[in-house]
Amino acid sequence: MTFKILNTFILILAKLLIGLNFSFANDIKLPSIVVGEKNAPIVIKEYFSLTCSHCASFHKNTYPKVKKELIDTGKVKFEFIDYPLDRLAMFAASIARSIPSESYVETTSLLLTKQKKWAYSNDPVTELLKLSKLFGISEKKFNEILNNKELMEKILKKMEKENSRFNISSTPTFVINDKHVIAGSLKYNEFVKKLKDFELLN
Repeated sequence: MTFKILNTFILILAKLLIGLNFSFANDIKLPSIVVGEKNAPIVIKEYFSLTCSHCASFHKNTYPKVKKELIDTGKVKFEFIDYPLDRLAMFAASIARSIPSESYVETTSLLLTKQKKWAYSNDPVTELLKLSKLFGISEKKFNEILNNKELMEKILKKMEKENSRFNISSTPTFVINDKHVIAGSLKYNEFVKKLKDFELLN
């Protein structure tokens, strides 16, 4: 998906979701969600969609070891960036962004772990509501979040900004030190090999 095509996609998503006259010129920021040492030598940004099966696979099979071996040892700082590629993923991202930021990683991890249960059900919004209640979100609050145009605009603008920098065309995508781009879900050994190929790990 090219930059031009993805920009068009973002515009369409904005219209369908929130009826915005979306302007890429405005700068609306979201708080960064980062784990790891502030001054870690390797900075990894993950662009993910909560309805993406490949993202779920990465977080189930690879991320736990990345956390243990690379993040917890001070080698890597890891940033999570919402990159919803459909309406339902936008709803889920909005839920995750509506709880305290210190619970964001736990929330998105559960949404990815339970992805088949809610995202691929006959009534995904109802199933998403059930999971949201585990995070302390009432049905009233849930409906408010799904109609929160300002929050969705922030997420969409962040997507456009990041795509203009790195041409993100699929999820998951990883950007290493704002220089190297890796697309797709990798096994841990494959992930480490990429970092070694970039001469970032011995």
